[in-house]
Amino acid sequence: MMRALSLSELQKTFGGQLINGDAEFSQLVIDSRKVSHGDLFVALKGERFDGHQFCSSVVSQGAVALVVSEPQPLPVAQWLVADTHLALAQIASFNRQLFTGPVISVTGNSGKTTVKEMLGAILSLSGCPLITSGNFNNDIGVPLTLLRLQQEHDYAVIELGANHLGEIAYTADLARPQAGIVLNVTGAHLGEFGSMDNIALAKSELLSALPDHGVAIINGDDAYAPYWLNKAEGRRTLVYSVKTSPSCDTREKRVERQVGGHSIQATTTGYYFVLCMPDGEFPVQLNVPARHNVSNALAAAAGAYSLGIPSGQIVKGLEQFSGIKGRLQTLSGLAGATLLNDSYNANPGAVQAAVDTLMDFPGKRILVLGDVGELGDEAERLHFEMGIYARSAGVDELWTQGTLSQNAARGFGEDSRHFDDQVNLIAELKQAVTADSVLLIKGSRSAAMDKVSDALMDKSEI
Repeated sequence: MMRALSLSELQKTFGGQLINGDAEFSQLVIDSRKVSHGDLFVALKGERFDGHQFCSSVVSQGAVALVVSEPQPLPVAQWLVADTHLALAQIASFNRQLFTGPVISVTGNSGKTTVKEMLGAILSLSGCPLITSGNFNNDIGVPLTLLRLQQEHDYAVIELGANHLGEIAYTADLARPQAGIVLNVTGAHLGEFGSMDNIALAKSELLSALPDHGVAIINGDDAYAPYWLNKAEGRRTLVYSVKTSPSCDTREKRVERQVGGHSIQATTTGYYFVLCMPDGEFPVQLNVPARHNVSNALAAAAGAYSLGIPSGQIVKGLEQFSGIKGRLQTLSGLAGATLLNDSYNANPGAVQAAVDTLMDFPGKRILVLGDVGELGDEAERLHFEMGIYARSAGVDELWTQGTLSQNAARGFGEDSRHFDDQVNLIAELKQAVTADSVLLIKGSRSAAMDKVSDALMDKSEI
């Protein structure tokens, strides 16, 4: 809940017209199924829905006020505006202005949610952070997140996603972060953006939105790091890197000492590494699988450092982080097999990173790959290259399911198997797995590869 506001405050600030008097509210909803007594309902319009159709229903459920672009014949206070989508953003911006604590935003093709949750684990040790829930990271989700800000919060960690140019500029303008983390470009949403360069440009919109005294935090290992450093020119800049020679020459820019990591080793519970901070080096036992989570941990460490969090607290928070469901979970499978469930989502870079993690496990390494979506005209080529990468990395077998993933099977060549439907894939896998098998299960959410993981789990371990 937010602090109590009135329709008259909003109308006085943003214009529009009041109908049927005034009303106070402390909670805003856009989903008619979630209305409670005393709520404000915003009637959004979309391609396949119109919230105005549910106004009568939400009033009967207890809504005390409406935000509408069409007057409703109902005996309830209404704020009549030209665009309810804009009004939602304006209310969120109004609530954001009342918050005086530090705000940090995270964007990138891969790792946003993990870095956001790692930051939450660190910051919760010394205060009460507001963290984006789930993937509420678009032009609707970010305003809804900002509306959750209350006086009790000490920090805000806001995830920013995008599927078109200008979206991050819009949401970052609402969030107004003092620090921004740009993680990577890995090809997600390539179909919408048209090129990797456009994706990099979209991510740079966060840097452009930072104030002059803001902190830009950049992945020095990404190929677009030099480009982002130029975009951050004039702002305080932190670069993090797991490489000894990052993609950008930090000596030519006004860059603070890097946050780094070395001595990375796979362990039974995750990864050990040495965290290099400006004030020293610290051993860290990261208790989540996936080698690329070391890079995510460095991003979170740099973000926390930019907020003035001491290194000891950063280490403790990282070690307490326990991972996210569907993001490279290590599970017990049938016949004693090991499952790496990374079925939450996928893009080409994330597939490669997950394969790298698979190679840290001893045994017969099997990649089970579903279709990777939103790749546009490059989809067939990129799937083919995923297969080539898996073969070159040393994966023993590739099992695929889906129209696009059969191109990965072609790229992999011998020891690949393709299935047209998931039922047959699961049935064959159940017969094939042994105690020596390590299966990485990966694909876009639309591929529903979580069903494969669920089917192969050893239910006796639950």
